[in-house]
Amino acid sequence: MSRVLPRRLPRPSWPALTWLAVLVIALVAGLILAGTSNAGSTDVRTAASPPAISSAPLAEQLETRWSAQSAADDQRSVASGTVITANEHGVRGLDPLSGEERWHYLRPNATMCDLTVLDDVVIAIFRTTGRCNEAVALEAGSGVRRWYRNVGFSDQLSLLGSGTAALAATPGGIAVLDAVGNSIRWRYNPPQGCELASIGIGINGVVVLESCTTGTAWLAQFDLYSGDPQWRVAPPEDDVTVLGVDGVVSLLAGQQLRILSARNGSLLSTVDTAVESAESLESEESAESAATLFAETSGRGGVPLVYLAERLYGVDPVSGTLLWSVAATGLPALNDLGVVVPEGGEFVIRDASTGQELDRPIVADQGTPPGGSQDGLLRLEIAGPALIAISADGLVAYA
Repeated sequence: MSRVLPRRLPRPSWPALTWLAVLVIALVAGLILAGTSNAGSTDVRTAASPPAISSAPLAEQLETRWSAQSAADDQRSVASGTVITANEHGVRGLDPLSGEERWHYLRPNATMCDLTVLDDVVIAIFRTTGRCNEAVALEAGSGVRRWYRNVGFSDQLSLLGSGTAALAATPGGIAVLDAVGNSIRWRYNPPQGCELASIGIGINGVVVLESCTTGTAWLAQFDLYSGDPQWRVAPPEDDVTVLGVDGVVSLLAGQQLRILSARNGSLLSTVDTAVESAESLESEESAESAATLFAETSGRGGVPLVYLAERLYGVDPVSGTLLWSVAATGLPALNDLGVVVPEGGEFVIRDASTGQELDRPIVADQGTPPGGSQDGLLRLEIAGPALIAISADGLVAYA
């Protein structure tokens, strides 16, 4: 009777074991990345090319081309001839004339902390852990990813932007990201016992209101791109909110609009407003009840604009004196002709330097918000030949 003995298997060589270990590690890493990384959990659609941006003026008669409600996307803006909408899981780029989707970047397993839309790029920061830990920059016209990086920001994050800089702000400090590359240009953290009570950003830099437990407070301006300190002054004694740093430094102090020099922080002018207080402004439902713009003009170089409590102010950039003001139901849009201001159910194009009316396009189909009373209108945006009216409830595109 024969016996079958177990056959001795050949012993693998050390090189073979090494390659096997490497393969196992790679497979495990791939599974982890597929479940948790940006690449493995992102739904991406890009446009073949950025849209052709028309410089044609607004039509003399505007008609509603399309509209969208806020049920799907609750943040809306315009850049590179594209309507940008966003919600807690991602960003979309829409055609301004048809409303059709051109691109999207969606993160179903992450939550967006905030985003900012610059001239040609969208920067969004997502949270996959307890902190806001992933930042991405997308080409506004096509959705193509410009860069991606890990960050470590607090979940109290707010994103602001100007030029090619995105500012991540928390009460404990600020960090400025480069929209072109993926670097953090500079950081600022207030001294121990102090916090940043208000922050403004614009073409002239970043201004912070620093409040300390000792009772002291300071207004300080930093260079937008280098973070170099430019000046530091004592703020007004009233409750202060920094509105913007576009041409001049605009503050709301109590019930007054105060204009400071962007060069040295000195007081240039004050304007009485209808705002009850800085605290009442911050408690309003609309986060865009106050904002600043800088309107490029021929000859003067540009005019700072301040929108505050349903009134638009044009300010002389040198003296800080008030050039003009007009009632407005939302933040205006800038185009080559001037400033498009929403006024009493109509859209009025005004000269940025004088406030003089230049044109008043007719809205053919009144009744679609905000074409009627403009209740809830936040701001206007220009996307080529289209005028985008953004409200708390959604948006309407006119052309």
